[in-house]
Amino acid sequence: MSGGVGIDVTSIARVNQLLSRRPEWSRRAFTATERQDCEGHPRRWATRWAAKEAVRKLHGSLGLPLPGFVDIEVVLAARGAPSLRLHGATSRLRLSLSDQGDTAVAVVTGMAEPSVFAAVPGLLRLADRPDDAHKGTFGTVLVVGGAVGYSGAPLMSASAAARGGAGLVRLCVPEAIYPVVAAQTLEVMTNPLPDADGGIAPAALEVLRRRHAAGAAAMVLGPGLGRAPGTERFVLDMLGELPAPTVVDADGLNIAAAHHVDWRACEQQVVLTPHPAEMGRLCSTPTAEVQENRHHLAASLARTSGTVVVLKGSDTVVAAPDGRLHVSDLRVVALATGGSGDVLSGLLGALIAQGLEAFDAAVAAVFIHGEAALALQHRRGRAGVLARDVIDELPAAQERVRRVVEQRRPR
Repeated sequence: MSGGVGIDVTSIARVNQLLSRRPEWSRRAFTATERQDCEGHPRRWATRWAAKEAVRKLHGSLGLPLPGFVDIEVVLAARGAPSLRLHGATSRLRLSLSDQGDTAVAVVTGMAEPSVFAAVPGLLRLADRPDDAHKGTFGTVLVVGGAVGYSGAPLMSASAAARGGAGLVRLCVPEAIYPVVAAQTLEVMTNPLPDADGGIAPAALEVLRRRHAAGAAAMVLGPGLGRAPGTERFVLDMLGELPAPTVVDADGLNIAAAHHVDWRACEQQVVLTPHPAEMGRLCSTPTAEVQENRHHLAASLARTSGTVVVLKGSDTVVAAPDGRLHVSDLRVVALATGGSGDVLSGLLGALIAQGLEAFDAAVAAVFIHGEAALALQHRRGRAGVLARDVIDELPAAQERVRRVVEQRRPR
């Protein structure tokens, strides 16, 4: 992290003359909230302009990319000091504003952060977020998982789907852990399923079919499932009638590998998200060999199975059945903690629910997941980041990435 100071002094009359000659300039330099607050107040236009220049000067002095003027927002509370938002997220930079006569002065101090923490891949796409959207616009994610002793995994996956931008998230877990999980959810709709031996029972398929599957735009199957016999039967039956494009993770992968599931028989697009050991089970290959042949094995499995494969780990590989291959260059040690994969599966489900094709959703999810962890690593260090921390960081990370993607679009 880098600390510094940015100072700007500007003429109030000059700023307002510019606005008078070129009214369109206000939309390019000020947010809608700022325009509403400044209308009819000449000094406010000038102090906010000085603040934006001070922020850019601070970034420039530290060798960081300069944020756009509209990416910097000055926030004035009813009481207290002014604050800043950068790229849609609250900034830790401190801001002081003053004006006297024809002069407006802004001073910005603190620890500056880059606009994004990693270079956004050129092929990365995100679904639009129109201003007139409603929750139905962004789809419903159905998360199915959990077992006694594994209540956290489905909860983290569902929470990540919500933080990833899904309009609605429905979480279905075995009745044995339902009270524990439901007590920790507000925005996520949690529902009990018939259970057996601490896991999901085969009878749960009919409950899902009748009560929960209709209307799902994406499904996440596997977080915390366990390997109880009834659960294995449920998973195999579920794969035979998937209600929507589905992310299969964790024990969903292990069960499928043990029973040699034919992924091409699935009626929906499937995304597999194995870590190296799970990939070894899917390919009947030792984990060490998986690590030595990551690109080849991911591409081969995607081609032969008709699925999108996300082989997790350093240099995560995303492979599509049609031969497309993307290798992430993000290596983030802060992600080396339990639950990170559950967060990724939920985020991936959310991006599919918002309308992205499976391969595009996987590329975006891998990057946003890593971007969120890089931001946490930047602030907190390489050890001790929790999966729940990554979940909370997802909105700001996605917004930073979205602004880069939007800037690349032809005007």
